[in-house]
Amino acid sequence: MTLRIQIMNQSLKRNLKMFLILAVSFYLCINVYAGEEIKRERPGKLFSPSKIPLLEDPARDKWQKPEEILNVLDIKKGQFVADIGAGSGYLTVKLSERVGAAGRVYATDIQQEMLDYINKRLNNKEVNNITLVLSNMDDPKLPAGSLDTAILLSTYHEIARPVDFIKKVKLALKPQGKLAVLEFSDDSPIGPPLQVRLPEDLVINELKQAGFSLLQRHTFLLPYQYFLIFAPSR
Repeated sequence: MTLRIQIMNQSLKRNLKMFLILAVSFYLCINVYAGEEIKRERPGKLFSPSKIPLLEDPARDKWQKPEEILNVLDIKKGQFVADIGAGSGYLTVKLSERVGAAGRVYATDIQQEMLDYINKRLNNKEVNNITLVLSNMDDPKLPAGSLDTAILLSTYHEIARPVDFIKKVKLALKPQGKLAVLEFSDDSPIGPPLQVRLPEDLVINELKQAGFSLLQRHTFLLPYQYFLIFAPSR
């Protein structure tokens, strides 16, 4: 009996030692990983017009969930909205359908090729509620006090001076207007290079500097992107 107890004690000691070694190793690995900071680059490169087929891929709806985005933003008939960094017009067209003839969509982009593509896709449709706006990196060039909602879909990381830019977006919003920012998360398997993706808290802090307060934070609504909704600070 005594021999059996001694053997059991030795086994317990070995198992405990092994557990402690594994626990320490895991702790060290976690701390090493946490200590590695991603070197962010600002701004990210503009999305090339040559890659428009990626924006218009029919499979995009499955993960982008545009209708759910518009539902959360409560986009309605008669509203005035802006698709800032509209690209190929993927979201612009959906916004146009939502706001109807009494509403208006301002599709802004700093690349004329993108606006030309939107114009071409609208040629065969009777759409009269979309205004194309050639903006620049410093100014979205939107009419003051006109917007119910402004949306930056995978656009924010391309802005060189985001605080100054967003201050001008704020001027375009109505007093009860909203601003939505959607960006790819670090752990997304698709999207722009990791070094140009932006942490949520960084975006929230910059929007605060621009005069906005966070209204809603949707981290799990979309599989690859976080979705932040802001209101002008009072």
